[in-house]
Amino acid sequence: LVSFKDNFKKRNKRLLAEEKCVEYFKENNITYTRYGFDCLFDIKPQDFLKIPEKLRNTPDYMVISSAAYLVEAKGCHDILRLKLDDMKSYNFWETLIHVYVFIYSSMERKHKIISYEKLCEIAYTCEISYYEDNGKAYYKIPWELIR
Repeated sequence: LVSFKDNFKKRNKRLLAEEKCVEYFKENNITYTRYGFDCLFDIKPQDFLKIPEKLRNTPDYMVISSAAYLVEAKGCHDILRLKLDDMKSYNFWETLIHVYVFIYSSMERKHKIISYEKLCEIAYTCEISYYEDNGKAYYKIPWELIR
């Protein structure tokens, strides 16, 4: 299993949450397209960082039904780690188009879909922690709080 403690390359070798999200779209005949960076392309990390943060953090998919909206796919075990830096970007995208988050728990082997707005409400009640490797802050959101 891949963990948040693994390096970027290992974490992004297999994007389970994205695989499960696409599976969900296909099973439910949902019209979608890849939208954000795949992060599996061959670019050096130092070059990727030259891209403005709001663009680097573009949600993964655009879904089109009665309206268009963006979907960010996130994976977790039992705790979703929602980075404060990423939230700044999602806040920007939310001003343009509604953003939803598809969350897949490898522990529960289930997914949940929640509006980004609702996920923020939950996040703001949760503890903030920091990654050991880069010091970035994130909300620790227990799986059971996500509704």
